[in-house]
Amino acid sequence: MPTTLRRGFKADAERICLEIRKEIGLTAHDRLDCMILAEALDVPVVKLSDLVSSGASSTSVGILMRRNAQFSALTVADGSRRLIVYNERHPSGRQANSLAHEISHIVLEHPPVPALGEGGCRYWNSVHEEEADWQAGALLVPREGALRWLYDGGTNADGAEHFGVSLALFEWRINHSGALRQVQNGLRKRFRI
Repeated sequence: MPTTLRRGFKADAERICLEIRKEIGLTAHDRLDCMILAEALDVPVVKLSDLVSSGASSTSVGILMRRNAQFSALTVADGSRRLIVYNERHPSGRQANSLAHEISHIVLEHPPVPALGEGGCRYWNSVHEEEADWQAGALLVPREGALRWLYDGGTNADGAEHFGVSLALFEWRINHSGALRQVQNGLRKRFRI
């Protein structure tokens, strides 16, 4: 899939993630708690199951929470106010990524859109989704933090655990941010491999 990210977006995303982390008292090497970030942004976060007590159909919520259901998270907008709803049945690493993705839409000031477009199909802005994916990855595993992890000799599995993400996301970040290549090139030069 060709990238739709504008030139310079990835560098901007890294700068944004470091600024946000600094504002909430984290370094690039610390684990990000998306609940704390959402609170700092004044964005309430609720579990999908909590919607039943607010009047949502328990049948509908149950369908979205089934084992094979793909619902991860969404942001509800009312004017300038935002609310994030997430599926608490997913593994913690996926929850972190889902929340960071939704927070990224807010941080990047993507305008809210209807969930469904014409004909009842899901509305999808591929540019905004790709930007939110990249920003979420940077928020959770900043390039600078990944570099430090790799230079310190940490394993990928331990890195995923340290940053609170899935192994797949950690490996995606070290590969796509260029951190792994930079460390490997540094080792080759150091040992003249």
